[in-house]
Amino acid sequence: MDRQHSKNLPRHLLFKIHVLPWIMFAIVVSFYCFAYFLRVSPSTMKTELIQHFNISAAQFGHLAAFFYYAYTPMQIPVGVLIDKYGVRTSLMLACLICVIGVTIFISADKSFALACTGRFMMGFGAAFGYISVLKISALWLPTRHFALAAGLTTALAMTAAIFTDFYLTKWIQVIGYDDALYSAIVIGIILAGIIFIFLRNRPRPEHAHRPPPYKSDFPELFEGLRIILSRRQTWYIGAVGFLLYLPASVFMDLWGIPYFQDAYHLTSEQAAHMMMLPFIGWIIGSPLTGYLSDKIALRKPPLLIANIAAFILILLILYIPHAPQLLMSSWLFLLGFFCGAHPLVFSLIREKNSNRLSGTSTSITNFMIMMGGVIFQPFVGVLLNMHWKIHHSVLNGIQAYSAEDYHFALGIIPIGLALSTLFTLLITETFCHLPEDH
Repeated sequence: MDRQHSKNLPRHLLFKIHVLPWIMFAIVVSFYCFAYFLRVSPSTMKTELIQHFNISAAQFGHLAAFFYYAYTPMQIPVGVLIDKYGVRTSLMLACLICVIGVTIFISADKSFALACTGRFMMGFGAAFGYISVLKISALWLPTRHFALAAGLTTALAMTAAIFTDFYLTKWIQVIGYDDALYSAIVIGIILAGIIFIFLRNRPRPEHAHRPPPYKSDFPELFEGLRIILSRRQTWYIGAVGFLLYLPASVFMDLWGIPYFQDAYHLTSEQAAHMMMLPFIGWIIGSPLTGYLSDKIALRKPPLLIANIAAFILILLILYIPHAPQLLMSSWLFLLGFFCGAHPLVFSLIREKNSNRLSGTSTSITNFMIMMGGVIFQPFVGVLLNMHWKIHHSVLNGIQAYSAEDYHFALGIIPIGLALSTLFTLLITETFCHLPEDH
């Protein structure tokens, strides 16, 4: 709509056209941030959970990963469920499932199995978050704002992670992890009410920016899966998405705070402040990289630079002993900044597939990316335990992990980034062009 025509419209129509879409976007992004809060929360309470349930680092990794055990496989069918029942109904129920999951988690007492069940339900509900954001953005916002919406979503999710580290670290020390998580129940219930009352699945036809999207059912979903998975480029892009996200899913989301507590002997609050830096870097780097990629009409060079830089930075963070705090802070910020190029994999997969398959291809890519949390969050715990058995150090009745234990276990991250660099070279450049049948 041109500006001249826009000026002639009544004020209530201008609100519906220009403001209301962003309100709808803000509602679904609020849920995504809430889900991100739940996702990264275990990183702030490792010591408390290990002591409370009397578990090892490997079991702690499994407890955190139960979120991904539900979240990851749900990435593929969730798009079809949202198409069938609408974002409003799906997201409200998903929010309530998250609330039930938190309630079970903090009521588990000494039952490790019950705590894992709670994490699983959180992951199940959270699985609807990102796809709902993409769906509402596609239906309500003009096409020219879709990239902006994706960048804002990433930035706000990382802001939620920073808030989680700061809020939970502070309050866990004062009132304990279970009481600190009660706020998540209250927020979830309020958010479910807001979604039910205010969220609308799509604008009225006269205010829509584009026709209603093509709806698919399960047979068509499986046919789309077959087509997409038969392409080598899908696997190359998925591998890069999976491996380049390891610094986030393994280090930033879970093991970063414990690493600085155990290896550098920082307090939980100091470690949380350190781990805010890569999130801040990601907030800045993600939209900037996306803008530059669009500007030069290339996807591969920014991804290649990001992989190489992240590989070097994670080596510095893990294997340069006793680095000055200012230098370490700079490395952490830059790690997040360069990893902020990660959303380019979604642009690549979208530009490799027709519009009819864009939702399915995005779901598959997100599924592959989230497999990093499923596989490597618990695997790092297994590796920590394996290396810990060399010295069997115990502090206050629980296993005490050394810097060498973490260097061994977290070594999977630079290995993954090296492989990601090789897979990036195998991707064919799209030059930011959509396929002809788009």
